[in-house]
Amino acid sequence: MTLVEQYDVLVIGSDIESLVSALFLARKMRSVSVIIDGKENPDGDSEVEITDPENNKYRFAYDSGAFVSGLNQNGLLEKYLHAIGIDTDLTGEVSEYDMVETTEGEFRKRINIFERFLVYLVRYYPKQRDEIHRFFRDLEKHYENYVMQQEYMLKNTDYTLTSLMIEWGDYSLSALLGKYFSDPLITNEFMMNCQLNGLNSDDVSSYNFFSGYFLGLKEGFYYLPVSVDGIKKLLMEKLKIINPKIIQHRRIKEYVGDVTGRITHVIDSTNKEIAAKHIIVGSKPDRFYKKYFPDLTEHLELIDKFHPGLESPTRIRTVYLALNQKPHNIGITEMNYCFSCAGLAKPYITRLFNYSLYEPTSTGAKKGALCVDYVYDENTEIGEQEILAQIYSKFPKLKKTIVGIKQGNPRELSAMVSLDEVRRGLTINEEIAIEASEHLMFFDNLHLTGSWVRPEAGLFGRFHTGVVLGDKIEESLYYGENDDSFYYLTNDEIMVMLKHNYGRKTLGKLENHINFQIGKSSYYVRIKDKNLTIHRGEYPHPDLTIYTTNDKLSNLLLKKVCFENVMESGGLKYTGSSELLYKVVDAFELDDCKKTEVKFQPKLPVKNAGAKLMFVYLLAFSALAFLCNFIDMIWLVPFALGISLAMGYLKWRFFRRISWFEFSWAGIYLAMLFMAIFWQPFNVLHNDDMLLGLMGGMFFISWIINQPIVHDFRKYDYRADYAETKFFKTVNNGMTFVWALIFLLILGGVHVSGDRYVSAWYNLVFLGIFLTYYYPIIYVSTNIKK
Repeated sequence: MTLVEQYDVLVIGSDIESLVSALFLARKMRSVSVIIDGKENPDGDSEVEITDPENNKYRFAYDSGAFVSGLNQNGLLEKYLHAIGIDTDLTGEVSEYDMVETTEGEFRKRINIFERFLVYLVRYYPKQRDEIHRFFRDLEKHYENYVMQQEYMLKNTDYTLTSLMIEWGDYSLSALLGKYFSDPLITNEFMMNCQLNGLNSDDVSSYNFFSGYFLGLKEGFYYLPVSVDGIKKLLMEKLKIINPKIIQHRRIKEYVGDVTGRITHVIDSTNKEIAAKHIIVGSKPDRFYKKYFPDLTEHLELIDKFHPGLESPTRIRTVYLALNQKPHNIGITEMNYCFSCAGLAKPYITRLFNYSLYEPTSTGAKKGALCVDYVYDENTEIGEQEILAQIYSKFPKLKKTIVGIKQGNPRELSAMVSLDEVRRGLTINEEIAIEASEHLMFFDNLHLTGSWVRPEAGLFGRFHTGVVLGDKIEESLYYGENDDSFYYLTNDEIMVMLKHNYGRKTLGKLENHINFQIGKSSYYVRIKDKNLTIHRGEYPHPDLTIYTTNDKLSNLLLKKVCFENVMESGGLKYTGSSELLYKVVDAFELDDCKKTEVKFQPKLPVKNAGAKLMFVYLLAFSALAFLCNFIDMIWLVPFALGISLAMGYLKWRFFRRISWFEFSWAGIYLAMLFMAIFWQPFNVLHNDDMLLGLMGGMFFISWIINQPIVHDFRKYDYRADYAETKFFKTVNNGMTFVWALIFLLILGGVHVSGDRYVSAWYNLVFLGIFLTYYYPIIYVSTNIKK
């Protein structure tokens, strides 16, 4: 069969995590296809309607899973939503406090704000005061580090494992809180929330839970007016805006792997093959591997150890109650009530949500609407009256006011703490691998995801999982996996290359601001006539915004593709004037692709082989120049000549090129040898001025005429198309000037400081070697403003 479809990323599934990853990558201009394999299963309740005997309508848009943390302005979740373009579409109402049930069956107000929650705990558990303060100090430290690392990820800067994972990642919630508190009732305080209520604290991952919970305490807990299924629909709508054909309904029959440990393609039910560099599957790992790779028995055992709670029998369901009067008339005056489940046998109610207080228009003027969540085991039959009896025991007056009842869809309630044997005593690298889900990647490019990854973090955890996975794949696509190229262009280098291309043609004397969104990186260019500056970030009101990927823009700069081809393939999109777009393309020389003769460019196992050959030349010369101050030439020149000839042979063998510089110095060394043999005054000259003047002069003249010596060596360490660019030549010309300056400084410096400091001046050669490696990085970074 012939591959008929090829994508950067193939997403198979319609869960929130998969769709978030798909949207994150599609907005980075990656080629993405989303396949919904079979019928979509509801992930929660959408809209429920009840009609009472008097034909009054009660409408509920409540979903027990639609609660999030960090949605405030500049909150972490809001930044995730901004990264996928739905920050203005998804809003919520903050939950400042809950009414929580005490062991005596009474209710008290618990404030959902970091400092006030601390005060609440100290007030009701005064004997634990010092422990509470110590816990909250550690919690705040982990929160600040966690947010910082996540923001670094979104900004495309260096980030690492969070302190939360390092210090608390291997604890269950009960074990962690047991470290701090001796009173088990404090553990119950943390369990009474919409993510955990109904679970066993021994089964809860403290890392998963607190990653969402401390965000809520610091950045707010929010009710969402849209259901989880509504969020999925929103994500699909955004994907279709990018590409109307991005979502397909197909059955996947087979996943085909190769000996290198990659999935090469998948086959659908019509035997069509679909290939992708990365494949995301929204599925539980045990179910997926048992279905498609049942022979991986050892891997399946590993899954059970890392994720023992995958097939949880616990279910959460909502009972919708229509009332013939307002809830406050019967004592239900607050919006959210959390019930203590400690020590109770299932089924038990976990939450009562006063929906008519949250959404007054859902009922008539004198009516009420309540939503009651309860937890039960999947295989246990639950009678409606059993649940109602528990509700009546909390609010006795409620019994006579109910005029309509409906049950919502059940959803799984699970926790995911690994077994001790795979989570205790891990190294930092092992923890990083687990955080990146490498323990589940039995194929290098196959990524499994879903609500099971971080269930205790609730809906925040689902968004986080999708964004982190999308970022991980974007990083892999950015660095590339092509064997035919041994150097990739960074986004910073691309922007500086654009700067070097500009100037022969300009955009005119009016000031223009151009935003470039290259994958995860954002830049804006301020242009006026021939003046151009590059800045990191986004200009708020640009004249033009260009969205593309690293590979598309680098191929345009390297003349490998034509602009119209990139546009037709969907690899570049823009907002703004099309007239300005084509002026920008012309000014930055992005549409002059050429068919060029392929030059011989070997890929050597030695990194920077060309530069290292040059260093041998220059070190041999420096040793000769230094020692000739003390030793006769006849003893030095043969070695320098031999090294020069050997390096020339190696360069010819590997690169099939020898530059004028090498020919010149081979000739100079040969002439010096004859002079040392036949002219005694030259042999005993004991002075390096002539040598340093020759070498410094050669580098200086090659810099003046823009034929840099360094370029003749370094061009073999990079792709041939990149080595021919203006930018590359400019950088190497600058490095040639640095070497000219080094040798001329040695020459002049000795005359200033005296012969006894000659060895100190020759240390500048090692500075030159250091700069040759790092000067390009310094040059690029100084051309882009913060």
